[in-house]
Amino acid sequence: MGFIFSKISKLWSFICRMATGEEEEVFDFPKTLEEFKFYFNKEGQLRNVETDEPFNFVVDPDNHKYNQKRYEALGNIITDHVYKLLEDHKLKRVKIPVVVDDEPEEPTSFFYMSEDALEKDKLLILIHGNGVVRAGQWARRLIINDCLDSGTQLPFIEWAFKEGYGVIVANTNYNKANDKKDGQEIKYSETPEDHMECVWKNFIHKSKASAIGIVAHSYGGVVTLELAKNHIDEFWRRVFAVALTDSVHSFHHQNGDESVIHFYTERAKNWASSLDELDTPIETYSDYCPTVAAGTDKHEYTSYSSRFSIFKFLSEKYREMTEPGGEKAESSEKESSVKKEAEETAMSQDISASQIDVEMNSQNPDESQKEEL
Repeated sequence: MGFIFSKISKLWSFICRMATGEEEEVFDFPKTLEEFKFYFNKEGQLRNVETDEPFNFVVDPDNHKYNQKRYEALGNIITDHVYKLLEDHKLKRVKIPVVVDDEPEEPTSFFYMSEDALEKDKLLILIHGNGVVRAGQWARRLIINDCLDSGTQLPFIEWAFKEGYGVIVANTNYNKANDKKDGQEIKYSETPEDHMECVWKNFIHKSKASAIGIVAHSYGGVVTLELAKNHIDEFWRRVFAVALTDSVHSFHHQNGDESVIHFYTERAKNWASSLDELDTPIETYSDYCPTVAAGTDKHEYTSYSSRFSIFKFLSEKYREMTEPGGEKAESSEKESSVKKEAEETAMSQDISASQIDVEMNSQNPDESQKEEL
């Protein structure tokens, strides 16, 4: 209701301005963090250069619009600051769509990727939610009012590097030229789902990674489910875990089929906002994804509050998929057993082993999937 009221209020304000000929007030705000007189201290907290006080939203009690526009201007600066932090962590900006030299110049989006991401055997993909957040952010409000660790994806990136992962940081909300509301739509990145599909097809699909983990927050869960639907066979082969934080995905509305549902029950988990203690199981009647408490009832804080549980989950799922006794090993053992039975039967029926191989391959074009599916 609040969202609808906000839209109606903005529409009414626009109509009134048009009727009276009144132009919308334009404010001129600083363009850099230094000009705003803010800095991040050693704890990653945003502080005023002169007073060392935290950010204060209300600077003009009689002008809410000014306060809001000032906050948004600072938010845009924060976005650029986080981009720089990603680059400081040795992630490079990669443009999409992939441009061919003889194609006419079109607006581009981008995402971030560690330098050797496509060569690594392990890959971690980070997908933020919807709205104003951009690559590297979970929640702008936390960056401004709490700290960089809670509001950005840096703790996840640092953990991934420590564990030997390549990293891809999606930028799914960068959908228009120069990131402007009235900008031209970017081809193959018109929506968050389109953006992620483009990154998958042109980069992740072509990478050498045999083990891919995904961490997605809020609407990022919707994006991930669409990706799983489009590439479920590849998900079974390569994606060992999907960690969601307060995801808003819906198997019903997104038409997830049995294979996708099975994948989520086996390899995904959602850490949802809740008053319960961290990792307490939560009953869900409309979702097939195992769900536990994130250790906070604040939506935007769920990624940070559950990070250590997510790291543990990713490590456990990776071992299940890759170590003896894990899913791949079990699948291989069952496959060998089935083949042995077939060979014994064949011997009694004078069927050659080579014929059996042909039959098994024709029935199971992708051997690595058959047990899971």
